[in-house]
Amino acid sequence: MKPRAAALALLLPTLLAGCGKEEAPPRASAKTSCRRVVALAPNLSETLFALGLGDRVVGVGDYNTWPPEAARLPKLGGLFNPNLERIVSLKPDLAVLLPSQRDLAEKLRRFDVESVLIGVESLADVERAFHTLARRCNVPEAGDRLASEWKAALAPRPLPGRPRVLLSVGRQAGRLADILVAGPGTFLDELLARLGAVNAFADAPILYPQVSLEEVVARAPDVILELRAETVPPEVAQALVLDWQDLPRIPAVQRQRIGVVGGDYVLTPGPRLPRLYAEMRTAIARAGMGPAR
Repeated sequence: MKPRAAALALLLPTLLAGCGKEEAPPRASAKTSCRRVVALAPNLSETLFALGLGDRVVGVGDYNTWPPEAARLPKLGGLFNPNLERIVSLKPDLAVLLPSQRDLAEKLRRFDVESVLIGVESLADVERAFHTLARRCNVPEAGDRLASEWKAALAPRPLPGRPRVLLSVGRQAGRLADILVAGPGTFLDELLARLGAVNAFADAPILYPQVSLEEVVARAPDVILELRAETVPPEVAQALVLDWQDLPRIPAVQRQRIGVVGGDYVLTPGPRLPRLYAEMRTAIARAGMGPAR
């Protein structure tokens, strides 16, 4: 994997577990006017740009690459190694952070920088983030508009047959091991439900479990989707599909129902989820489980 993709895949369960609904309430402040904003998480910086607030963003995290304007901004470190000195040097008046970055928020408070903590895991959390940030930055109409368009694009579009789908969100191509899958309560699980599909690991005890080959065989998925945080070249996609031939007993392998969806929007719960939703539906349909449209 590329560095950004590997980081997202590895950090996904740690960053999102247990942080879905925790957020600081927006509050008015004469001192903090949301004119200079920093956001280290890709989904949060994307949301700011989608709200039309890109001209107020002065710095982003090392893995923030969308939109292109964000990629050109000063980089402020990763989620686990933020560069406090560089953040402060940009003189932000607001930091938009994940709940797992509460320690950073406390450090920034000492420099008179306010923070808003936005937890994003479920679809409801993503929509709530639109409104929270829009209100916090005094553009509530932009939040309403973005949420309305986003909800319409994610309207339920069930495929026939209720296929059982395994969502692989992180493993190395070339070897069928260390399989990280999307479990219940994740935004990926919710997208599957809107497509009328069943998550093969809906009974997992955590959001993103690492599963064994024996567990995969026991679940007998009808379809396997490899979701990757980077664009996947054809030869890599082919390798990802061929890896599954090590499990010839499961229906998805027997019937060649294995798809690959890759891009920097795939594991980012934010404004571009409708694109992922459409591509997941197409991939499942191409696997013979219903019409693509």
